[in-house]
Amino acid sequence: MDLKKFLFENESVVGINTPSQYIYIKIVRFMLVIVGSWPRREMGEPEPRHQTIMINSFFFCVVNAALYGSISYVCMHTSELSFLEVGHMYIVILMSAIDMSRVFTLTYSQRYRDLAKEFLTKIHLFFFKDRSPYAMLTHKKVHLICHLFSLCLLSQMLTGLSLFNLIPMYTNYASGRYSTGGTQNSTFEHSLYFPYPFNTSSDMNGYVVACILHWLLSYFCSTWFCMFDLFLSIMVFHLWGHFKILINSLNNFPKPSAETRCELEKGFIINADKYSKEELVEVSQKLKECIDYHREIVQFTNAMSDVFGPMLFCYYIFHQTSGCLLLLECSQMTAQALIRYVPLTIILTQQLIQLSVIFELVGSESEKLKDAVYGVPWECMDANNRKVVAFFLMNVQEPVHIKALGVANVGVTSMAAILKTSMSYFTFLRSM
Repeated sequence: MDLKKFLFENESVVGINTPSQYIYIKIVRFMLVIVGSWPRREMGEPEPRHQTIMINSFFFCVVNAALYGSISYVCMHTSELSFLEVGHMYIVILMSAIDMSRVFTLTYSQRYRDLAKEFLTKIHLFFFKDRSPYAMLTHKKVHLICHLFSLCLLSQMLTGLSLFNLIPMYTNYASGRYSTGGTQNSTFEHSLYFPYPFNTSSDMNGYVVACILHWLLSYFCSTWFCMFDLFLSIMVFHLWGHFKILINSLNNFPKPSAETRCELEKGFIINADKYSKEELVEVSQKLKECIDYHREIVQFTNAMSDVFGPMLFCYYIFHQTSGCLLLLECSQMTAQALIRYVPLTIILTQQLIQLSVIFELVGSESEKLKDAVYGVPWECMDANNRKVVAFFLMNVQEPVHIKALGVANVGVTSMAAILKTSMSYFTFLRSM
């Protein structure tokens, strides 16, 4: 209750005069700056050119080491790996490929940085909160949702990262491999496996070095994996807020106050008030504002589809493939398999459902637009304004969706298809 009261206080009380000062924006900025994916230069923050080149080169090496190192290890040790280990390596390779796609399509993309700048300087609801009391209420509601969602996703990321690395460490400890001579009949388990030029399977010094590297790689990769999802989700929450403000404006469209009546034949609109000439000027201006607002929302949504479309397409392919792999690993029903893969399966499935439901908010809210536009008192307008309403109504017939590479709408329907297909593939592989 105290948190809610604090977040709903007037922004001037807590000294907030820009979106960058919100806690959830600070979280996203802090995490993305570490992996070189925050638009610092575009936001006017100091970022020397040589520093940008060094950061980009470093993370290019990181994603390549994670992907090609895993592939090389599988190729070199195929005959030695158990079914459990092969499945683990395939999942690591898939996650590394997703991170590589995000680095090349977002971290290195100027279009992504320009989009992030546009969101933070123009589209954020902070810049629309003074339009009306309802806009202020929507701004505060979205602010609270983004704040809580950011804390939740950050907690999920840190929990998944910790479990991914701590489970092998606990297995080594429980098996006595940390004691002197503990690896005589076995080798150290790792969260990641790469063809290192030094011994990491039985030498304690090599194991410690590899363990530190694995924690760092896991942190970088999980940051790319989760924080882009968080930033995109925040944008979607604000789009949802924009649609709610637009629909509220249409639902509260000014009605005529003139006493003049219009009588139409056959019972269609009888004794309806007509706008006066002065009111028609206001109506025309109000319609123009709503149409411009809708156009601005749609343009930003299309820009989001263009920038994040490749990421979402690869993301859906990853969930389609990893879903059946994880189920196949869990189906072994051994303690080792369940401890290692059940948490990862739950977290990844929950992320897919979570992201899809969030994106569905935009489609479901934009679908209400056609009823809101038709609900304006067009029957009381003159011919020119009726034509404007007709064109507006035609433009809002199709719900607004963010698309994955322009192929599929991102939402609950695509999520259900992925989960259903993953279960079918799992059943087929299990039967073999």
